Amino acid sequence: MKRNTLQRQIVMNALKKMHNHPTASQVYAYVRADYPTISKATVFRILNQESEEGTIMKVPVNDSEMHYELKNPPHYHLRCRICGKVIDAPFPYQAHMEDVEQVNGFLIEGHSIEFYGICEECRKAEKSRMR
Repeated sequence: MKRNTLQRQIVMNALKKMHNHPTASQVYAYVRADYPTISKATVFRILNQESEEGTIMKVPVNDSEMHYELKNPPHYHLRCRICGKVIDAPFPYQAHMEDVEQVNGFLIEGHSIEFYGICEECRKAEKSRMR
């Protein structure tokens, strides 16, 4: 049984407030602004433990650091290749892709598809620079 420590509460509250699939480093920076004595190792450990316990999800994207979010129904993500922002994709998760076992005996336990491009804010900024 895990202990509900003050540090765990602080990290989880930060993740709830951030809403934007932050990396562990971003959660640490957010938390450290109000709690300067919390260590980076503590934040990373809590995020890892919470993801192992299923309270939060790791969001694997093709950049240098794992992103995190609160546990949600399965869904896809959009990643901006300019600013790195990760947002939820507005189209349905294709759970039927996991039914391959019925065809060839391969048990798929999940899948991850990342869509990447340029977010609205970066596109607007690019248009402004072009003028």
